[in-house]
Amino acid sequence: MTSDHDRLLRIVFSELNDIEEWKLGDPERARAKGYPRTYAAEVVDDYGIIFVDVTLEADTGRVVCHEVNGPNAVGSDALTGESTSRADNEARQAARCTRALGLIGADGRLARPVVSVHAHQHWSAFRTGGEFYPRVGRFAALLERHLPRNPVCLRGAGEALGDERIAAVVGDVPAVAAGLHVDPASGRFVYQGRPVIFAGNPNLVPELTRIGRVRWDDRRRVDVDTRPFHAWRLLHTFHDKALQQRLLDGTGVAPLRHFEAWTIDEALRRARAMLAGGAVVLKPNGGSGGAGVHVVVAGMRDQGIGARLAAVVADYVRKYGENAESVLFPIRGFEFVRSTNYPMPDGGRMWDLRIAVQLAPGVASVYPVSIRVAPAPFDPATFHLDRDQWVSNVSGRATSFLASGMDDEALGAVGMTPEKLDDVFQACVEWTVKAWDASMRADAAGSLAYEDECERADAAFYPRHKFRM
Repeated sequence: MTSDHDRLLRIVFSELNDIEEWKLGDPERARAKGYPRTYAAEVVDDYGIIFVDVTLEADTGRVVCHEVNGPNAVGSDALTGESTSRADNEARQAARCTRALGLIGADGRLARPVVSVHAHQHWSAFRTGGEFYPRVGRFAALLERHLPRNPVCLRGAGEALGDERIAAVVGDVPAVAAGLHVDPASGRFVYQGRPVIFAGNPNLVPELTRIGRVRWDDRRRVDVDTRPFHAWRLLHTFHDKALQQRLLDGTGVAPLRHFEAWTIDEALRRARAMLAGGAVVLKPNGGSGGAGVHVVVAGMRDQGIGARLAAVVADYVRKYGENAESVLFPIRGFEFVRSTNYPMPDGGRMWDLRIAVQLAPGVASVYPVSIRVAPAPFDPATFHLDRDQWVSNVSGRATSFLASGMDDEALGAVGMTPEKLDDVFQACVEWTVKAWDASMRADAAGSLAYEDECERADAAFYPRHKFRM
């Protein structure tokens, strides 16, 4: 059930072209189908949520994964119509982080004021306020339960903090990032000088890099404690779309062919070579909402490929502004996959299915979110000239078409059988376990995280023999 306050927010955002994904929610149908489905995930040692975008290839019927998105993505309302479970997951991580930082006194009160930050998509592309803002409200209420005697005050980004013990700060990515800094003594994030106990959007990191507050190394990793980020173990992986594909190996979902290029000239050469196997999708690093994503097709000469690469850069800079080029590279190219048809009266359209994987220590809970359908029918001769034919992302669009991921008729129409969907769920869990474990192994030597400090002091802190690569 949503509160009157939530309904009022949704009425307001409906006038701002909100996609209203919450309308797909059906708690009775979710219960009947056993969603969310729970899987063991022993390697997972904290909280988080990811969203995996999959489709079926038209010619072969194989399952492919376009990309994996972090907690910046939305869709948790599409299961039951609201996101209390996700908000509680976030609140539990925030409470755990607060305790790990030693900020709770013997009386249960915070020793000093702290902040959680909740950043949404840039306002120019923001279409999910009807989910985002009610979820932050639930987070605040649930955090008060997990940290009793410490009331939470909601604040807008840029607003001066008061004498509250916990401030939950809300705004778009640039506004929230403006108040974030790294404390040089601890290597941890602070907001207006107060410790950050939770950060809900991984896209804050590239934004902070663009404005010079955080530095990425050559592997696009940061020398700062990322522990407050939701699903923080996977923070680097959310931005590295090529690594995402490599981690698919062995999950039952075949990795897409891809390349990485650190200059425009290299990207042109790599794209030209890869075109021998079909069209190539170009993606900039550290982007969101489809910004800077373009496609090149067989038959294009260097001039045409170069023009598309110039568009990648121009679109990226247009959205992210000054110093965007510091985050843009590497540009990555991925094989273009023509999906099966989603039938519409005006012709078959491309689509993808978003799967949510909500994480808690030792557990992965999985459910389908929505089928996202491209706005225009697909034409193999012209799709590269019209993003509406092949990009199903809903951010920054005037129109969108969604169907529930629990809609058996819609799933059947595109060829997603119950058996294939079960395989997809299992693959999503396998990918998550591999990615989480790989991140722990890669980060252990230099991490500032509480759990890693414990592991270095006590080798038995984690049952490492149970972890899988």
